[in-house]
Amino acid sequence: MQREKTMLIADDVELNRALLENIFDDEYSILQAADGVEAMEILRSQPVDVVLLDIVMPRMDGFEVLKTMKEEETLSGIPVIMATSEKENSEERALLLGADDFINKPYRAMVVKKRVENIVVKHILERKRLENALFETRNELNSLIDSVPGGIGVWKVTDKVQVEYFNDGFCRQFGYDREEFQEKFSSDLTALWVGGDTEYILNRLRENKDSNDRISLVHQVRRKDKSLRWFSLNALKYKVEDGVPVFRIVNIDVTESRENELLIEQKNEELRYLLDHDALTGLYNRSTFCRKTADFLRQNPEGTYNMVQFDIERFKVINELYGNFMGDRILLLIAEGLQKCLKSKGTYGRLEADHFAVCLPAGTEELQQVRDQMEKSLASVKIEQKINLYYGVYTIEDRGMSVDLMCDRANLALRTVKGNSNRAYAVYNDELHQVVLSEQQLTNSMEEALLQRQFEVYYQPVVDLNTGDVVSAEALVRWNHPEKGMVSPGFFIPFFEHNGFIIKLDAYIREEVCRNMMELRRRGLRNIPVSVNVSRLEFYDPNLCRSIIDLTERYRLEPQMMRLEITESAYTDNPQQLLAAMKELQNYGFQVLMDDFGSGYSSLNMLKDVPVDILKMDMKFLEDQGISGRGPEILASLVRMAKKLGMRTIAEGIETKEQGDFLRSVGCEYGQGYYYARPMPADSFTSLLMARENVK
Repeated sequence: MQREKTMLIADDVELNRALLENIFDDEYSILQAADGVEAMEILRSQPVDVVLLDIVMPRMDGFEVLKTMKEEETLSGIPVIMATSEKENSEERALLLGADDFINKPYRAMVVKKRVENIVVKHILERKRLENALFETRNELNSLIDSVPGGIGVWKVTDKVQVEYFNDGFCRQFGYDREEFQEKFSSDLTALWVGGDTEYILNRLRENKDSNDRISLVHQVRRKDKSLRWFSLNALKYKVEDGVPVFRIVNIDVTESRENELLIEQKNEELRYLLDHDALTGLYNRSTFCRKTADFLRQNPEGTYNMVQFDIERFKVINELYGNFMGDRILLLIAEGLQKCLKSKGTYGRLEADHFAVCLPAGTEELQQVRDQMEKSLASVKIEQKINLYYGVYTIEDRGMSVDLMCDRANLALRTVKGNSNRAYAVYNDELHQVVLSEQQLTNSMEEALLQRQFEVYYQPVVDLNTGDVVSAEALVRWNHPEKGMVSPGFFIPFFEHNGFIIKLDAYIREEVCRNMMELRRRGLRNIPVSVNVSRLEFYDPNLCRSIIDLTERYRLEPQMMRLEITESAYTDNPQQLLAAMKELQNYGFQVLMDDFGSGYSSLNMLKDVPVDILKMDMKFLEDQGISGRGPEILASLVRMAKKLGMRTIAEGIETKEQGDFLRSVGCEYGQGYYYARPMPADSFTSLLMARENVK
């Protein structure tokens, strides 16, 4: 089908050209150019009605093409609509060079089509009709102009705009008939412009009085019915009278497309808000709090400030007892209280869950104001559970430190008072600083220690309580530091669990156990089962089972020779993954031990779900009362329960003969503790086994 109009699409991306052609091929004959040079060749060789011009192109970019077109008389009148993904950086330059409008990438078909239609129908066709009418009569020309829906006019510009000529469409755009418009606004059109647009438009027009560049801009007007409309104004100076520039102008109503753009901007602003703020409380989230606090400290270099972190004692219990609705209400009350007492004094945000952070001027008075406001805000909560807030304070001395690290230090202080009924807050001090330094030293040296094999496996035997024979062992880790000597596991194990390094360390220990077992086999010794730890973090790894199975297969070990110890926390953290992994490993032949059974609060509840093979019972039940009182009865009940469930029992932490005799009397099969043997290095453990089997 023959098209009446021709469009040139100039873009170096073939996909973009195809998208635009698909939008306009039912209305235009489409020509395509892959760069600026090719576009100029097409423009000089055949008629084109409108150009869609990309800014970034090889050989000759969109700006150069536009400038060249405006310099050539035969091409200067062709409307050019620029395509760009960098509107803010490119729009002004393109408008100054004479672009008629913009379309933004990625393309939206409705917006693109409407913009082109506005330019072509209300600008290009208007001009063509005017040119055709000039060949007939001036009356026919005026009649034609007045029939066009767009606004056409001639303006003389000083400190106001005098309308020397306008068509019917021009005055209708403002909601007036010709006579009424002539009387009220022909001497000064600016009365119809909105707000700051007046000065902006006048400046743009006056700035171009000595140039022939086309001016294109979008502004608002107020119609006779008080409604606001968006107009695209295109102005071109054609003469100067007594030093005053006179412009030919075309006004196009672009309200629909402009409102679509504003709606998109509004949605983007809402999205930015959601990215920066906590969804529940409206406070800054962690990343935004850190960024805003860093800005705040830079803007206030002279003052001294505290970083305060606080949370709610046993907040999870409150949620469980009273529901999430009550928990959310408490969080909202805290947020409202922070907004009331701080305002512009500092920054504040919700880091996660019930953890809040505040940066405020240093001093006990300021902190007390926050505490008082929190107490006041939470007074309206009517629940039996007392709501206690605990605070950790870090006085900011090094402003080069990241805000995230400042929060960590405040949190370290907070941890020292959690659950303390006598103290509600603590200040980060030198002692805590030494803890941080020690932890940092651990962080800096742990990877190297693993490479240098500074971590050693110690074995603590497990004996048959009836015969005293060594029947199995537990693999423990010791850090033999070249400078510090033996580092206490009680120091580095919790830290490694916190930073995740425990996963690498556990895997290393399991491999070392396999090596030792292979060495025992080489010496002709009979292997006994050795239990190894599987940390709670490892159950998040979907490849855990495969890696443990591959390890035993690589060293040709029977699965029952490596027992796997888990703790209660592994179940509470990740029950589904734990149960699935246990089932796979037990089906393969591994035995699973539950370590420290009885030390937690939900062990019995967990036992109904977790089918472990062996219970390792905590001897804390006998710590205070010996073998009298309730503790021994509890242990005896646990042993009986385990037997009924088909589980074996190991009592760990046995330190006296009396304890061992008692446990044997209630039916506990195995024991472990200093009374029988302390943890020992691998070579000592080997010697023990050699002596047991009379091997030299």
